[in-house]
Amino acid sequence: MRPTFSFDFATTRWLLAAVAGLPLLAAGWGCSGSSSLPTIPVHGQVTYNGQPVTQGTVTFLPRETTDGAPRRPATGAIQPDGTYRLATLRPDDGAMPGEYQVVIVSITSGPSPEAPAAPEVWAIPKHYGNPLQTDLQATIPADGKGPLKFDFTLQDSTTAPRALPSGSSFQET
Repeated sequence: MRPTFSFDFATTRWLLAAVAGLPLLAAGWGCSGSSSLPTIPVHGQVTYNGQPVTQGTVTFLPRETTDGAPRRPATGAIQPDGTYRLATLRPDDGAMPGEYQVVIVSITSGPSPEAPAAPEVWAIPKHYGNPLQTDLQATIPADGKGPLKFDFTLQDSTTAPRALPSGSSFQET
């Protein structure tokens, strides 16, 4: 005689949810603890016309992969005093070593549900927020010891200075 199994809808639904959730649980285990991807703490300040930029984001976009290793962008929120701290995998962990295109976005107002046709108003020249137009670059050295400081002094011209770490022993060659 063959055994018979009887599942009601609630049991079937619970089993399906458990099976579907296993990959997510396994992925979560891989994300906890320390990461095998090296990051170096990075912070700095953004100014425009001699004043701190008081809101927005700073994003370091990888220019290329290094030795086939995965590269991820690093992003930091600009604080009211113009400072930022980058995060790649965890808050304030910094950026991975490599070459970066730097994009800075600071929009003070724009479209909203009340005014959908309102134009965006930028606190800085708009070209800094476009990866195809900004000239801002940064290099995180593979042998760098953090924290590294990258200050960005923004100008009205489309030619922007290259950012270099200040207060570190790194020298650009």
